[in-house]
Amino acid sequence: MTYYLLANPNSGAGNGGRALEILLPYLKTNHYNYRLYTTKKGGEEASLLQQILAVKKEEDQLVVIGGDGTLSLVIDKLPAREAFSYIPSGSGNDFARSLKLSLDPIEAFEAAKSQRKHEIFIMRYRSQGLTGYALNNIGIGLDATIVKVANEGRLKRLLNYLKLGSLSYILTALHVLVTKKSFGAVITQESQTLELGKAFLMTFTKHPYFGGGVKISPQASNSNADIHLVEYDKHNIFRTFSLIPSVLKGTHLKHPLFLHRINKKFAVELTENQPVQIDGEIHQLAAADRLTIDTEKRMIIY
Repeated sequence: MTYYLLANPNSGAGNGGRALEILLPYLKTNHYNYRLYTTKKGGEEASLLQQILAVKKEEDQLVVIGGDGTLSLVIDKLPAREAFSYIPSGSGNDFARSLKLSLDPIEAFEAAKSQRKHEIFIMRYRSQGLTGYALNNIGIGLDATIVKVANEGRLKRLLNYLKLGSLSYILTALHVLVTKKSFGAVITQESQTLELGKAFLMTFTKHPYFGGGVKISPQASNSNADIHLVEYDKHNIFRTFSLIPSVLKGTHLKHPLFLHRINKKFAVELTENQPVQIDGEIHQLAAADRLTIDTEKRMIIY
C-alpha cells in the first residue's frame, strides 16, 4: 500500500510546510510507503491530483495536507467514488473542527491509517459562472467581503505569524460591518420563495463553523444532506453590534432578526453583483445568475 500525499506547504502561513517537517521523518522511520506531491504555487492541486489518480491503485490512499482551501480545490476535481484522508494545516481549519480531526500531523496520519471510512455530505453548486463543490460554506455579501478583505490584508499574515489567524476574521468583520452595503436577493427552497430587499449576511453551510471557529449554524452537520441557510438583513450599526456577542457564542439564531432555513436544495438570484466566498476562496456572483446548491455524498477515511 502506498500513501499519496498531496500537500500545500504554504497553507496556513507555512503550517503545511511545518506539518511535512514533522510527518515525513515519522513516515521514513516507520517504513511507510509514500509518494509526495507538493504545490509550488496556488491552483496546482488539480494537476497534481490528476497525476496521482493516473498511478494510484485501488488499495492505495490519498492524503491531503493543507488548509480548507487546499482540500476544497482537491475535492472539486476528485471523483465521488474516491475516498480521501486529510491532515489539516490551515489557519481556520473549520472542516477539521467539524469532524474533530486532530491538528497534530502524526495523530492525523494515524487516524487516516486506521482505514475507518466515514460518509459525509458536501455542497454542490451550479450557475452560469460558478460550478464546483464546497466542504464548508458558501457566503454571499458580508461574509464574502470579510474573507476577501482578511485574505488580502496584512493583518491576517501578521496574526497567522502570531498563531492568532482566526482573530483576523473577527477584526476584519468589525470593519466590514460598518462599511458593507445591503443587496437584494430571491431565495427559492422547494416551492417557497423568499424575496429579500436588504440582505447583508447570507451563508449556506454544511457544518457549524465559519472563520476559524465561529458557529454560524450550531446544529448543521456533515453527516446528513441538510444545508443550513443563515441570513441577516442590514440594520443600524448599533443593533448589529449588539448582536455580535451572541454570534460569537453561537446563540444568534434564537434572535428574530436572523433568518434560518434548512433544506436539501436552495437556489438564489441576486439583484446586483456580489462577492461570494466558497470555502474561503473568493469569486463573483453576477446579478440574475441563478446559483443552485444541493449536496453530494463523499467518503473520508479517519
